Amino acid sequence: MRSRQITKGAATAAGLIVVATLLGACTEPDQTQTPKPSNSSVAPTLTPSSTPSVDPTIAAAEAAILEAYQGYWDAKVAAFADPTKDPGPELEQFAVDKAFADVASSVFTFRDSAIHVNGRPVLTPTVSNIVVGSEGTATITDCVDGTNWQPVYTSTGESAAAPGQAQKLLTTSTAYFYVDHWTIRTSNVDRSAPC
Repeated sequence: MRSRQITKGAATAAGLIVVATLLGACTEPDQTQTPKPSNSSVAPTLTPSSTPSVDPTIAAAEAAILEAYQGYWDAKVAAFADPTKDPGPELEQFAVDKAFADVASSVFTFRDSAIHVNGRPVLTPTVSNIVVGSEGTATITDCVDGTNWQPVYTSTGESAAAPGQAQKLLTTSTAYFYVDHWTIRTSNVDRSAPC
C-alpha cells in the first residue's frame, strides 16, 4: 500500500509542476520593466571604400577579352555539336594559333570517330595579367563545368566520355590582341586538376 501512495504523490507533484509551467508561460510580462534605449537615432558611419578604382582602359580590355572568350567557346561548342561541318568563320574571328588548331583538330577527330558533343559547358572565367596595346595579352583562368556538355556516339547516342573523367576541369587560356581585336591564342585543359 505504501508504494501506491508514493506513486500517487509523485504523479500529483508532476502534475502540479506541469500546471505551474503552463501558467507561467501564459502570464503577461512584467510591465514595470524599463525599456532599453534604442540606437536607431545614431546615424551609421560610412567609410570610403578601400577598393582601388580600376583603370578604364584595363576595364574595357577585360570586357573585350571576356567577350572574345565567350565567342571562342560559342564557336567551339557549335563546331563540336556538328563535326561533319568545318568550323565556321566565328572560330576564325575569336581563335588564333594553337586555340584555332586545337579546335579544328578535335573536330576532325570527332568526325572520324562519329562522335558529337551535346549540350553546353558552364563557364566561370576570370581575367588576369592584362597588358594592353597593339601586342596586348592576358590570362584567363576558368573552371569549365562539362556536366551538361558530353560527347556521344552519333549512331547510338551512347556516351563517348572517358571513364572516370572529372566534370569540372581547370582551363587556362591566353588572350592576344590580334590586328584590331582580342582573340584566344591558347586554351589548355588540365585533366589532372579538377576544380
